[in-house]
Formats: sequence, structure tokens, C-alpha cells
Amino acid sequence: MVTRRDLLGGLTGLGAGFWTVPSFAQAMAPEVKLDIRYGWDADIAGPTEATFHVAPNGDDAAEGSEVNPVRTVQRGVDLLAARAGGSLAIHAGVYRESVTLDALRGTAQNPYTIHRYGRDRVTISAANPLTGWTPCPEDEAKALGLPANGIFVARLPMRSIQHGTLSALNLHEAGQWRSIAVDRADMSDPETIGDDETYHSAPFTLDAEDRILSIRDPRLRGMPPAWMQNVEVLVYHLPNLVATRQIAHFDPTGGEIVMAGKAPKVQRIGGTAATRYALRGAPWALKKGTWIVRQTSPDEASVYFWPLDPASLAKDVEVSLRPVCIEVGGGRHIEFFGIEAVRAAGDGGHSAICIYRKGLDGDPEAGSHLKFTHCRVGDAQSTGTRGRGALALRDSDNLILRNVTVENVRGGFGFFLGGCDKADVRFLHVVNASNSPARFFTLRNFVFAFSLLQDSGRDAHSNKFNFYEGSDAVLVYGVRCKNVRGYVTYSKASRINFAFCDLPCDPNSYNRALVSQNRSLRKGQKAADDSGEPVFGSTFYYWNNSLTSEAIHAKRASALHLGPESTSQRHVIHNNILHGGGFATIYTGEADPALEERSDNRYTGLSFWQTPRYGWSLKQGEEIMRVGGRIHGSGKDMRLVISTELAPLFPSFTHWDLDIDGRAVDWTAPPFGCRV
Repeated sequence: MVTRRDLLGGLTGLGAGFWTVPSFAQAMAPEVKLDIRYGWDADIAGPTEATFHVAPNGDDAAEGSEVNPVRTVQRGVDLLAARAGGSLAIHAGVYRESVTLDALRGTAQNPYTIHRYGRDRVTISAANPLTGWTPCPEDEAKALGLPANGIFVARLPMRSIQHGTLSALNLHEAGQWRSIAVDRADMSDPETIGDDETYHSAPFTLDAEDRILSIRDPRLRGMPPAWMQNVEVLVYHLPNLVATRQIAHFDPTGGEIVMAGKAPKVQRIGGTAATRYALRGAPWALKKGTWIVRQTSPDEASVYFWPLDPASLAKDVEVSLRPVCIEVGGGRHIEFFGIEAVRAAGDGGHSAICIYRKGLDGDPEAGSHLKFTHCRVGDAQSTGTRGRGALALRDSDNLILRNVTVENVRGGFGFFLGGCDKADVRFLHVVNASNSPARFFTLRNFVFAFSLLQDSGRDAHSNKFNFYEGSDAVLVYGVRCKNVRGYVTYSKASRINFAFCDLPCDPNSYNRALVSQNRSLRKGQKAADDSGEPVFGSTFYYWNNSLTSEAIHAKRASALHLGPESTSQRHVIHNNILHGGGFATIYTGEADPALEERSDNRYTGLSFWQTPRYGWSLKQGEEIMRVGGRIHGSGKDMRLVISTELAPLFPSFTHWDLDIDGRAVDWTAPPFGCRV
């Protein structure tokens, strides 16, 4: 077990007289290695003793003991809420319900714990089995424009669809997600739900304000209007988004689709309108492994499915019916251990969220002191304009996440966190989120460390992760991105610090990896000091990061993009490996050169402005190296900066002497990039 005495040893080499600011300033032995494991472990045992017990074979009228458990998690929560503190053990099973924790108003002296029983696999699911499948009648298939053979149909009461969105049934066959049928130009990867580059191009009819009135596609001429029932338009529009629109009218003569609702503005690229769209739920696009749904009466929906294995229809098909698995509400001082929450769905907003805290309730204690350890959320789907996230928490002060997995999030972000003070997220693993794997709003004193974001960001306008709306005092340490499109960015933020991170450049985003969009806010909007501006004169530190490109691309290097020109924020850049970039407007505009401090960086490429013509030159200890080349020399000792300026901001973080892999850093010979 790693103790505080094991931590921060390398920072003590500066002498006892220097080490006075942090409370943990003691002479300590260097930490050798931290065992970094991303995401949850399904085999780590939880307690078996608990105040109350839940089991699938229980009875909600029972007392809730281990011998006589209750049947539903909600009943267990209600029993727990009637007492001051306690624990709820959930035994193995799938619990198909939505759970509300609002009544769990714990305190520091009397907290609540909800955990799996031992190593039992516990799942709270928003999905139900869908049975009663029969071969689709020939006349019904013909009227809908479906293939003649291989299609099965099941009927579903409309009242059972609690999220209210037909296209968000999120069908799974034998545990595997199956896509609704979508008519788009490239369906080779059905996971790329909102990737506009796979969409059709067709003429858009625009009004004087550049709003999209209709779409005219010659492919659709002569198509029976009945085939368009319950079909939705996915349209690419300003500002660089894909949104869902219902069809108000379809004219088969010209193949014209008129969309319902407020008309979005067209997205322009280089002044040219980008007229791209797709049709979700299109019967003519149905193929093996996909489905569509139609409301066939006021009280009934019909699901048409072409299964990969017809034998699965007997018991192995599920559809998502509920918008949320766990709603925290005003619950506080609650710890979760070993819980899965899966398959929430809906059209975005307040749905398609497996674990949710809405926040904005005005009670500073509500939602505070939550802790999630070895939990998994995912298999969620939003059919609206970018779902909030499978794990979405707002206004949850003193939040702790450890070893949480967020995976298989379609149509939305993976993890959303907003309006929190003193949140601490470590060993997070987000994988297969169609939009940005993580998104952060208005966070103060936030630690995001030793986490992996992977195989995400396929939808339009996705980023690796971002900080918006007045985030202040943020430490991003040891965060790794693998196969995530876009770049890391922050806006309207202060004191955002990056260390020992691996953030590859995205060749589809001008080879950018980390971008400042630090524009001002209007007075009265959220910002770190409530003025509408980031904290005046604050400093951003970037040290020992790898912002690299796997190959030399045609577009010039621009891994680090800082600014803007009119700013009071200072940027300190040391020991990084950069595929070009920095504080460009110092050299191309009128930004104050005093706002940049840099040394001991290695460049694998240079931006167009990184030449003597613009007054740029290598600073002390900086060198140019080839992509993948051997690194020579040693960098800058960061211990003084860490101890005096950074460690006091983040007292809960004590791993300043470790690289991204948890290996000890020798600050007498500092490395370059994120690995020793």
C-alpha cells in the first residue's frame, strides 16, 4: 500500500529550508512506482455485511435482511433513507428499474454506501427484454418498403417507452448493440452515428438568413410517402453540429424533404455551404443486423428487425425503455462500489444518462460528497443533438471517482462534469464514445489524473476533452488519449495545468493537440471570479507533455495553440515534446512576449510562424528532433514551481514525482515528454 511517506520524495532535494509552503513538506523517500489500472475491475470484492440487502428473488415487503432481502434497489434505498447512514448490499442480478437517491441525505458522520455483495455482478439496466417476435407479414413489409424475407416484428406498448423516443430503443441482440437502419453514403461503420463525412450530399433550399428550409435529393424521387413515416433527418449545420429533425412534409415528385421545427443555419466551409444529411429509420436501408420502428397505432409501436441469429429472438433481444438508471437528485455523502448502470436512452437533454445528477437546485450540499469506485456505465444511446453523457454530474462538490469505466456511448459524450468544486477523478477509462469522451464545465480546484480516453470522438465537432465556462485551478496529470479525434481545449478558463500527458495530434484538425480558446465572457456570466473574465494574470503550466504526431503530415505542425492575442494569462512551457506550436500571436500579432516562458522543449515539427522571419527562435535547452527520434539531454527541474505554486492549489494530489506510467521521475535529470 502506498502511503503519504512514499509520495513526493523527489521534491525534497531542494533542502529543508526551501520546503515550507505545502503542509506535506517532509523529507521522504522517492516513490518508485504507482500501479496504474484504468477503469473498473469486475472481480474486486465488495463487503458482504450490510444494513439492508437486495436480491432478485427477494420481496419488497420483506425486512431487507440477508436472509429476507427486498427485490428492488429502489425499495432498498427507501429503507436506507429511513435511518441515519448505513449500507445497501446488492446481490447478483440485473435490476430493470430506475433508481432515485434523493432521499439519501447523508452526513460526514452518517454516510451511505451502495455496493455489490462480494464479487457478485450487479447491473441496473434501463432496458427490458422484447419478446413475441413473429415473421413480418408480406403485405406489411411491402407497405413499409421493407425487404421481403428475414424480417421479424414485435409489438411494444407506447406507454412502456418512458423516454418517449422511438428511434432511441437502443436494441441489443445477444448482448451486442444493433444500429437502427440509417440511409447515408457510408455505412461501413454504424458506430459513426454523427460523422457528417459519411452523409449524403444534396441541394439544400436556404432562406435569406442561411437557414435550411428543405432538402432536395434526386435519389428520393418517386418514393412512396408512407416509407417516410417516423423517419428522422440528421442534418449537418452551423455551428459544426449534427442535429435531429422530424419530417414535416415529403414531396415524392422532387424528392423534397421539409423539416419540422426551427430551421437550423447551414454550415459553411470556406464560404461554401456544406449540404450533408442522412435519414435515420429509413426502411429501404434495412439490412441484416439493423432495425426500424413505426408507431402503428396510438397505443402501439412495431419494431421491425433483421436479426443476425433468429434464435436470439426467443430471449436475447433487449430494448431501452427508461431515460436514466440512477438519479442522484439531492442525495449526498453516498459511496458507490462495484455497480453497473447501463442502457439508458432517449433524445438527449435529461435522458440517455446512466448515472445522473441534474444539479442547479440552489442547495450547496445537495449532490456533494459522492464517491464512485470500480463502477461501470455505458451501452447508452442518445438520438438528439449530442447527449449529455452516460455519466453526467452537475453541482457535485467534493466528488471522487476512482476506477470508473464509461463505454459504448452512442450519440453523446462519455463523461460530463459541471459546476463542481474540489472534484477528483483518477483512473477513469472512457472508451467508444461517439462524441468527446469527456466534457467539463465550470470546475474549480479539479484534479483529473492517470486516466485513459480511447477510441472516441467520431461525431462532428468532437474533441478529446475540454474545459468551459469559467473553470479555474485545474490539474490534468498523466492523462492518455488513444485514437481520439479532435484536440484538448479550454475556454473562459484560468490556471489550467497539464503535466505528463500523452495527447496526440489530430491530422484532421490541422495537427492540433492542445488549443486555447480563452475568450472572455459577458459580465454576469459564469467565470472564475464572476466578472465574466478568467482570473486576471493567472498562469497556465505545461510540462512534460507529449503532443506528437505519428507521422509527418502535409499540413504544418501545430500541436500547441495558445492565446488569444488580447489576454492577461501567462503560459509556461517546459520539457514537452511538441509537433510544433506555442503562443503564436506573440510572433504573428501583438501579444506581449512576457506572457510566454519556455525552455527545454523538443520539437518534431514547426508551425509556419516558427521561423526567424517572425522573430521566433529556440530558447534555452530547446532542440529540433525528428519524429520518433532519440531524445538527448535532460530538461528543466520543475520542483520549485510545483512546490510553491502548484502543490498548494491541489493538496489532494501527491504524485508529482511520477510519469504517465506511474514510474518515478528523477528531477536531477528531468525527462522530456510524458515518459521517463
